Amino acid sequence: MTIKDDIVLWDNGKDRLSLLSVPIEQQYKYIDGIPCITFAISYENKNYKGCDVFTLFDQFYIDTVSAIENAYHSLNGTFRIDDVGTDTDGYVNFTMSNSRLLIKGQLGASFSSHSLIFEFEADQTLAGILLQMLSI
Repeated sequence: MTIKDDIVLWDNGKDRLSLLSVPIEQQYKYIDGIPCITFAISYENKNYKGCDVFTLFDQFYIDTVSAIENAYHSLNGTFRIDDVGTDTDGYVNFTMSNSRLLIKGQLGASFSSHSLIFEFEADQTLAGILLQMLSI
């Protein structure tokens, strides 16, 4: 399963973070009864653009959504999106403090010739949209 529509999570004219749907051939093979979602995360600014595909499944999916919910509702907390595959060590860390989000991530594998490390700030609306998009 993937997200239905591409969506911009944050765009302040300087930094843009998006969730993108992925073709069926890039999706993890879904097993009935186990929560699973595959999506791409894209980050871009005026100089750089990067994208990586992530799959969340089973307990990791449940724990990630729960951590997003907790941070969003309390306006404080941390959560992380990692990929389960061995083809990348991409990640996105989210740290919320008093409704402000610090987002740090790496898209693409550090062991490949192309990866993007980024960092920017946003507000709690990003977490709300992310939570809505990842709810299956």
